[in-house]
Amino acid sequence: MQVLKNLIHYKYFKIVVLSTFFIISAIVYLGIKIYGFYHLTTEDAYINANVVQIAPRIPGKITKVYVTNNQFVQKGQRLFDIDAKPYEIAVQSAQAQVLIAEAELSKSETSAKRTMPLVKQKYLSPQDGDNANALLQSAKGNLEFAKAGLTQADLNLTYTTVVAPATGWVANLTLNTGDIVNANQPLFALISKEVFWVDANFKETEMADIKTGQLVNITTDLYPNHPFTGVVESISGGAGTAFSLLPPQNATGNWVKVTQRIPVRIRVVNPDDAHQLRIGSSATVTIYLQKMYQRS
Repeated sequence: MQVLKNLIHYKYFKIVVLSTFFIISAIVYLGIKIYGFYHLTTEDAYINANVVQIAPRIPGKITKVYVTNNQFVQKGQRLFDIDAKPYEIAVQSAQAQVLIAEAELSKSETSAKRTMPLVKQKYLSPQDGDNANALLQSAKGNLEFAKAGLTQADLNLTYTTVVAPATGWVANLTLNTGDIVNANQPLFALISKEVFWVDANFKETEMADIKTGQLVNITTDLYPNHPFTGVVESISGGAGTAFSLLPPQNATGNWVKVTQRIPVRIRVVNPDDAHQLRIGSSATVTIYLQKMYQRS
């Protein structure tokens, strides 16, 4: 009799355990489905920012470098100098050319004033008048050309000092005093602090509900306990593979369907100096599909 009771209790306990398990599983499944209806998450996301390549506008020898690698600089802060002596000489030469052109113009104007009355009185031929006018116009053109040369020389002289185009961090700096650089030669990078964003790659099957303006929660691996707020700024016009150097060739007999990922740009709206973001670092983003970002 006792054995029968124990067996009944065991079966009852087994039924309760199994029922509880299935109920909990159903609740968890339902919760995941409901969460997925309102949220969309991916770990395939990376921090990015504007990276400015610093290059001189003129060639020359580096006379001084004012910054070090990874240094934080303000917009307009001096980065390095190029030897200004050749460009100072170029300015002096251009100034001399302007003086010569002005003297030639004055001479041509005087000659034209003397020639034209004589042409009218027929003491000189019309050809002489045409020649005088041609010399006058040529002198005016030479003066404008000389002034333009002086302007360019002055501008080149200002290019001997290179300043930061934005506030941010110097990166990949290998420049040294004494180096010879060429015009438009990238020397190092400047990571701008002004705007940060996340490049998140979502599956193409998830894109139907993503829209610009949606609110986003951003968690970085750098600061897992300090979430950032973002907003969906733009959605790429194509999958990431479409813009790769060697796009996949699908016109083959052994084609296998692979779900593609679409890049979504998410702007960080609350960057924090105490938790500085680093480009290329990993992030996890969660888009609130039913919420739009509201400016405070």
